[in-house]
Amino acid sequence: MAFLTALALFGTIGTPELIIILIILVLIFGASKLPQLGGAMGKTIKNFKSEMRDGMAEEPKKNGGSAASAEARFCAKCGAAVPDPEAAFCPKCGKALS
Repeated sequence: MAFLTALALFGTIGTPELIIILIILVLIFGASKLPQLGGAMGKTIKNFKSEMRDGMAEEPKKNGGSAASAEARFCAKCGAAVPDPEAAFCPKCGKALS
């Protein structure tokens, strides 16, 4: 109930709110620093996404590439793939795996 009250109180961020935030940023950092801050944030996000992608690609290699680790199990109830060979429950529906 408190969440709904807070949501109704704050609502969504619209154009006037974004303009106020931009004015505050200009006052704090100055107009000349904003492009540098934006570029730094863009590079940070790009590096983060790149590292996440690399980490996901390296994860199957950690299992040793054996046939048992490459073999995927599937949930009998929902048909979702279960990548963890030691999982006892389906990550999607929660049904116990046999």
